[in-house]
Parts: sequence; C-alpha cells; structure tokens
Amino acid sequence: MKRTDLEKDKQVILRAFRKCKTKQELADFLDDLLTEEEILDLAQRLKIAKLILEGETYEEISPKIDTSTSTVSKIGQIIKYGKGSFQKIFPKQPDPIGDEKR
Repeated sequence: MKRTDLEKDKQVILRAFRKCKTKQELADFLDDLLTEEEILDLAQRLKIAKLILEGETYEEISPKIDTSTSTVSKIGQIIKYGKGSFQKIFPKQPDPIGDEKR
C-alpha cells in the first residue's frame, strides 16, 4: 500500500469515529467494524501502554496481560519513539502522597 493511500485511509477512519456522538454509538461501531479478536488485540495494546507508563517493568507486565515480553517491548518502543499519543491518553497521575523526597 502506498503511503498516500494510508494517509487517506486514516482520514476515512477518523471521520467515521468522529460521527459517533455517544459512547453507545462508538461501542456499536467498534462491534460492527472489528472482530472480537481485533478488539481484544487493541485493548491489550492499551493495557500494556498504561502499565508501562505507570512504571511497571516488561517482566511484570507480561504475565499480567498474558503476552510475551516481545509484545510488551514493541509497545514500549512505540511509547519511546512514537508520536506521544499514549502519554496523552494515559497522563501520569500525581503521587497521592506527594513528591516528598528526603
């Protein structure tokens, strides 16, 4: 697939998502658009990204998500070298105890 086609196809997808006005419309759209396996794969990536950003190690994440450290590493690379979208979706939460360091 040519790169220009990929960008055009991304726009088709983005326009479709934007037309969903409610959570239920979005959920229904996802059910119609993706297979259960694809939904599970996407959710797995999001869970991995969240745990990495929370500071867990690849070795801690792998058994929790039931996936290989290679898969976890792939998401880690996206977090490190990607466009920063995971960091925007899962912003770092402030330490509830505070940042007191002695």
